[in-house]
Amino acid sequence: MTSPVNPLSSHQYWESLRSQGFSLPQCQACKAFHFYLRPACPACLSLDIKAVQASGRGSVYSFSIVYRAPSAAFEKDVPYVVAIVATDEGPHLMTRLVKVKPENVAIGMRVVVNGWRTRDEPTERVSDGVAPPLFEPESS
Repeated sequence: MTSPVNPLSSHQYWESLRSQGFSLPQCQACKAFHFYLRPACPACLSLDIKAVQASGRGSVYSFSIVYRAPSAAFEKDVPYVVAIVATDEGPHLMTRLVKVKPENVAIGMRVVVNGWRTRDEPTERVSDGVAPPLFEPESS
């Protein structure tokens, strides 16, 4: 199932997250996935971009353990893990890893989308898909 992404606004993309779950922009001409939202495919420059439901799976490409909260909103969360996840579809996303002790995170660790964070509650509260997704370890 696909839905069109308006290159002038990301509203339709975030709406697709609500309706179809974790989605990534995909070029309909060359089938390449990409992220962040762009008006044209970075691989072939086609303007035919749609939000396509993705697997929600990937692996930890890089990570950092945050020990000092950047603001009062994060004080109760430290230490926590900020990571770059290489999705199985190809794009790399910056995210938070949840439901894992920071010392147990490793490069290459398999992860899956857990939900979305909100601006009001930056920790593990799941929202309705208006911010980048959170990832957690994939169960074996």
